[in-house]
Amino acid sequence: MVYNLMVRKQKLRPIVLAGGSGKRLWPLSTKERPKQFINFFGEYSLFDLTLQRLNKASLFKKPIIVTSVNYLGYVEDSIARTGIDPEKIILEPLSKNTFPAISLAVITALIKNKNESFIVTPSDHYISRNKEFHNSCLIARDNLKNEGLNLFGVKPDSASTEFGYITPSSSNKNINKISAFIEKPNSKKAKVLFNLKEVLWNAGIFIFKGSWFIEACKSIDKKILDEINSLKPEEYPTSLCFLPNKNKFKNLSDLSFDKAFVEKNKTNYVTTLEAGWSDLGSWAALSNLQRTLTKEMKLFPDGAYYKEERPWGYFETLMETEESKVKLLCVLPNHRLSLQKHKYRSETWYVIRGEAKVTKGNERFSMLTGDSIIIRENEEHRLENLSNETLEIIEIQTGTYFGEDDIIRIQDSYGRADLH
Repeated sequence: MVYNLMVRKQKLRPIVLAGGSGKRLWPLSTKERPKQFINFFGEYSLFDLTLQRLNKASLFKKPIIVTSVNYLGYVEDSIARTGIDPEKIILEPLSKNTFPAISLAVITALIKNKNESFIVTPSDHYISRNKEFHNSCLIARDNLKNEGLNLFGVKPDSASTEFGYITPSSSNKNINKISAFIEKPNSKKAKVLFNLKEVLWNAGIFIFKGSWFIEACKSIDKKILDEINSLKPEEYPTSLCFLPNKNKFKNLSDLSFDKAFVEKNKTNYVTTLEAGWSDLGSWAALSNLQRTLTKEMKLFPDGAYYKEERPWGYFETLMETEESKVKLLCVLPNHRLSLQKHKYRSETWYVIRGEAKVTKGNERFSMLTGDSIIIRENEEHRLENLSNETLEIIEIQTGTYFGEDDIIRIQDSYGRADLH
């Protein structure tokens, strides 16, 4: 009884992961300015919202932030903007994936308090309902009496290959043991898993006791834990920022937390997170959130939008750099673009709404929301909308020239012989 009361009063030490580069959303998210630091929400970024979500003194302690040494300026700006002071900022000299980031933060924190318990969370995910998030945190925290790793699961809405899949042992409780965990399956396996009734996506949020985690790491692979221990400071750092030895850090194994630990751990639990979660890891997810939030979010906060009408619908230019150009194509029902090719650019299409019929070379196939395709330079292609709803495509052009006159038109339904 006394132990249960202690658990209920225990506060969690957040570990906020902010070192990723958001490669799937290039060129909006870049290595120089990844998506967690883009001000999508007025003056606020996803990183800002993460800090604010963890600013609940009855449940959380001050956060430990793990980020790249190159992103310290963004972190400092966020601290000033939100007024939320971190416990510590660990600066990674280079990227080494999530297992080193999490384990180094845990080991460093345990120098100060060997009884620390943690919540690990990405900083580039969106959660719309903080109250429900806090309720899920309480459920997982109260399960710390059962030593193990507590995961947050989200009900999937597609057979995505971008997430780990969790199978709970039951669906009758707030929190359940996990009977199977599969990290980012291939497309065929994802379709099988998606059709299972109780399956959940792994949201990448974890709650656990620090002392338990260290012992579990020793039993799973003591060698990789020893690698992290070699970076541990001799004493708890007195300064706000801790920069590990670069040469030692370079030699760390590049391992994801899911692969190195979650898949191999014998005692995993899951609680379902129903708080409007999205990892915003795709153009479709980002566009859907903007459509839902309307005025609250802008997909390209620094973009110079301009719209051009075409017989098949219209396009908006959202962003243009020397290396790329990003457009939103809106194709009206039962309309199609010309069969064409480009001399100086390639294009990547991301379907964000509707169903596209695509011609690519000698192939002709359908693409649904979330699908993508690359069209190479000088490759014949066509985009069609055979459905009764508007088709929306994010088109990313890369090459040496992005003018509308770089179109070699082969066939056209509208009698045009000039521009796109």
